[in-house]
Amino acid sequence: MQQCYGTTGCLTLFIVVLSLMASSAADKPRNCCTKTSIQKITSTIIGARLQQRDPPCVKAVIFETEDGEVCSHWREAWVRKAVFQLEEARKSMNALNTTTFPETNTNNTKSP
Repeated sequence: MQQCYGTTGCLTLFIVVLSLMASSAADKPRNCCTKTSIQKITSTIIGARLQQRDPPCVKAVIFETEDGEVCSHWREAWVRKAVFQLEEARKSMNALNTTTFPETNTNNTKSP
């Protein structure tokens, strides 16, 4: 690595590196909630996931609806209820999809 020669050279190098870092950070899409809503969702909820706090992202429950994703505050009572209902629906769907077959006798012999 080359060393800076003089104050102007070091300052110029610093500004170039800083601008490259800023432009690459600005180019990255932010696919997270940076704010949440406490308003109850009126469209059909299809799914949900929890987002942890990692600035600039905030802790939130992200509901997937027919109209798109909605960032909701995780402490709201209606949010907890909706997540519980989704989990219960998922469990009952899994129970319906699990089919049990009666045990069959593979031997062609009769039991006494």
